[in-house]
Amino acid sequence: MMVPNTVIKRRLVILLLFSLLLSFALMFRVFWIQFVKSEELREKAQIQWTRDVPVEPKRGAIYDRNKKPLAISATVDTVMASPPDIKDIHKTAKLLASALDLDENELEKKLDDAKKKKKAVLYIKRKISDEESEAVRKLDLDGIHFTKENKRFYPERNLCSHVMGFTGIDSQGLDGIELIYENYLKGTPGRIVSETDALSRKLPFGIDKYIPPQDGYDLVLTIDKVIQHVAERELEKALAEHSAKKGTIIVMDPNTGEILAMANKPDYDPNNFNEVSSKLWRNAAVSDSYEPGSTFKVITASAGLEEGVVHPETRFFDPGYIIVSGVRIGCWRHEGHGSQTFIQVVENSCNPGFVDMIMKLGKDKTIKYINGFGFGATTGIDLPGEAKGIFNPSKIGPVELATISFGQGISVTPIQLITGLSAVANGGKLVKPHIAKQIIDKDGNVVKEFSPEPIRRVISEDTSREMRAILESVVTNGTGGRGKIEGYRVAGKTGTSEKYAPGKYVASFEGFVPADDPKLVALVVIDEPVGGVIYGGQIAGPVFQKVIADSLNYLGIKPDLPEEEKAGVVKVPDMRNLYIEDAKTILSKNGLLSRVEGEGYVVTSQVPAPGAEVEKNSTVILKVSDSRTNKDPVTIPDLKGRTVKEATDIVNAIGLNIEIVGSGYAVKQNPQPNSEVGIGTTIRVEFASKQME
Repeated sequence: MMVPNTVIKRRLVILLLFSLLLSFALMFRVFWIQFVKSEELREKAQIQWTRDVPVEPKRGAIYDRNKKPLAISATVDTVMASPPDIKDIHKTAKLLASALDLDENELEKKLDDAKKKKKAVLYIKRKISDEESEAVRKLDLDGIHFTKENKRFYPERNLCSHVMGFTGIDSQGLDGIELIYENYLKGTPGRIVSETDALSRKLPFGIDKYIPPQDGYDLVLTIDKVIQHVAERELEKALAEHSAKKGTIIVMDPNTGEILAMANKPDYDPNNFNEVSSKLWRNAAVSDSYEPGSTFKVITASAGLEEGVVHPETRFFDPGYIIVSGVRIGCWRHEGHGSQTFIQVVENSCNPGFVDMIMKLGKDKTIKYINGFGFGATTGIDLPGEAKGIFNPSKIGPVELATISFGQGISVTPIQLITGLSAVANGGKLVKPHIAKQIIDKDGNVVKEFSPEPIRRVISEDTSREMRAILESVVTNGTGGRGKIEGYRVAGKTGTSEKYAPGKYVASFEGFVPADDPKLVALVVIDEPVGGVIYGGQIAGPVFQKVIADSLNYLGIKPDLPEEEKAGVVKVPDMRNLYIEDAKTILSKNGLLSRVEGEGYVVTSQVPAPGAEVEKNSTVILKVSDSRTNKDPVTIPDLKGRTVKEATDIVNAIGLNIEIVGSGYAVKQNPQPNSEVGIGTTIRVEFASKQME
């Protein structure tokens, strides 16, 4: 039967329409793939036919202010696997586990899972030692290769550890300055891109593409490695001598806010930070709060002088106590200091005198100055974990106001206290403390400079000048005598605060040098010293003296000598075989400076040699050791104020014997100081505890 033409034509039209629709659909699909989804599909394809191995950038180095390295990054090997290229997983896991000290079963499971999932790249062990790298290379295993990564090293080990912090396995900053300046130090990663087949195996003749990393910038700190070393050395000695729980020392430039040293003990080695308790990572200088005791009197005295409620010659009478709202507040000297000027009130660290002054000042103005000096708020120092301290104005009544006048009922951090003291020293300006000095590139070009940041004026130049003179008098005539440095004008204040745990104290000393034009300011805090003496002047004062004396010598800050002694040529005396303190005294009397190298009490050699002619104010290097002197006769040193251990070590070092009477600090000796006796003579030394701050 013939099919009508109309039916044929209808079928042809339908077929044509269907073909057109199919063509349009295919064209739309091609358009969608080529233009709309092209980027996404291209990326997926590249992932399938390429292997992407990251290349870690070199982390920027960290230097002290004199470009001495404190943290560096070195290139080390990392072992990687290409699971599809591994022929025998069991054998490979066994050999690698032995060479890299890994668990064989865990490694085999890890490799097997990666191969099943067609993973192109797998880390086996990162940042391995040279010995491990050599052992793996000798195995010559299929599918095992190396990439270069950078490992962080701290060449000075424990030095400055709380400032430095540390980095993680990916070289990311985790604590300290490493964390704060992560964005500058870390750099930008690169990568190696290789072509692979459908099973993620590297093509033998494929093209490799290398995109180099951009290394991080270097960081220069305000820290001076030498001053930091001196601070840590003396702090460690003090903690050992007094069996103290912990301690902190900060040395700072009061005019710029630059931190020259920040030491905490106990500390840790950031190369092995994960091997110690995380409690040791805590930077007590910025993170720990404590009651400052009498060191806080510098702040309240400045407020009283600024507001005119007292003047240096204003007189007070101290019967040994003062009554505030029915509460008796005593003086450390039970019989009292009697009639005294305000200068003497500060010299004697007399609590009733300060209570009298702050009652005249009043609550509102006291709060104004405490806030003005930055207490109760962070200083903004560029270190993590800074605490605000504890200061709650709403809870201050008459008794609380009275106790705040001498540093009780308020908690501060060491960095807050030294920043406040710096404002008193520098003419009255509160300056933001900082650790970073410069960001530089690999060619030494400065990328960013960290300039001093004045925050506000808290007291006038006149008040600052009066306080500098008063605090100098504290060292010359008052409780700060152990902070004296021969030839320099030293200003300072002692502090002793009792913790809420009975029988536990915090001993501290703060000061600056020279008193009339401060270049260095320092704070020493010794927490929970053990023994008969717990006062800041006797425990922390000598530490301050040693740290600042060595720092002044190192920095070349000359002593303030009379004009007639500032010129001329002198012969260098023979210091060999002398007790070190006697040698320093003799050099000072001859118009010469001294710098000590080594550990011990006896001078073994010196530079320049004895008899050499040098200009006055030249520095003589005294090399000391723990050997005994063979000089006979010997000059008896002045042991007054020395501990039993110190006195014994000194006497034995210069070839004498000691008879100990009592305990505490030396108050009397026989024969008298500066007399000459033969080697082997016995010196009788009487010791007692002093009732002073």
